[in-house]
Amino acid sequence: MDDLELDEIFDDNKLNMAFKKGVKKSTRKTVLISLVVVVVVLIVIFVSNAAITIKLSNEKYDFNKAYIKLHVPNGYISKSSDSIGFLAGRGEFSIARDIAGKPVVLEHRASLFGLIPQVFISRGAGVGGSGGEWTVNYWENGYRKMIFYIPEISYKEYKNDLAKLDRISGDKLIELGLSFDKPYKVADISMILPNVKISWYWVDAFRKDDLARYKKEAIEYDGKATFIREDEVLGVGVKDFNRNYLNLCESLKSSKEVGHNEVYNELVTKGYTDSSNVPILGAIVYGTKDELMSLTGNPHIIASSFGVVVDKY
Repeated sequence: MDDLELDEIFDDNKLNMAFKKGVKKSTRKTVLISLVVVVVVLIVIFVSNAAITIKLSNEKYDFNKAYIKLHVPNGYISKSSDSIGFLAGRGEFSIARDIAGKPVVLEHRASLFGLIPQVFISRGAGVGGSGGEWTVNYWENGYRKMIFYIPEISYKEYKNDLAKLDRISGDKLIELGLSFDKPYKVADISMILPNVKISWYWVDAFRKDDLARYKKEAIEYDGKATFIREDEVLGVGVKDFNRNYLNLCESLKSSKEVGHNEVYNELVTKGYTDSSNVPILGAIVYGTKDELMSLTGNPHIIASSFGVVVDKY
């Protein structure tokens, strides 16, 4: 083998080595670029998912907040937390209301939100029961739910928890739902309920169909099971009543639930767009048993129902 042939062999080896080196370099570059692309895509997906789910979470929170405001007298969300997944999540929140400035947690709830359908299974023993012969419903944390009676309807029986005040210890704060004998204007309430602390007014906000159903139930059903639950009545806080009532009307008007929109239209039709002329059908008061005892025998009160009862201190 002459020198020329050896040079050609070495040149081929150098060429192969250079080719392999180029392939390795190109492969490393391709892998690096792919990793960068993957990381960028994952960051974009993560940021987009976070933005979408946070938006959905806020929308669900606003919905729950508005719903509680309409269906839980003096109720509000005292605590809320969300766990976020891919384009979906699960929120947990606590429903509370203040009794004489003391926050009381009534119930804990969970809700789902997102673009992807989810399955949520809830289990529990239930929160209903019978107090004597009367049907009694409870919040998850054991507090009674108040009941009310529409003045326009004649019921077979009326609950009278005012007569049971003596059974409650003097160091307790008592929430009491009152139903009036007839509708009153807000300006009349101070004369009807003197010397007691009032936290909430029940306003006349029923659709005609609902009223007809309640009348039918009062005729056909047992007296001790016929009433209006507290989540079926609408009302507003006493403090700054005018603003609260306007906010109630706006909430009904802007609600995504057709039933709420129909109630708003009913209020407009009846001319109840002003807080000064909307009929007040009842109220929620609170205090110790000695403070509430003055309501006993009040001719304007046809029914009374215990709500939250907690330690005063």
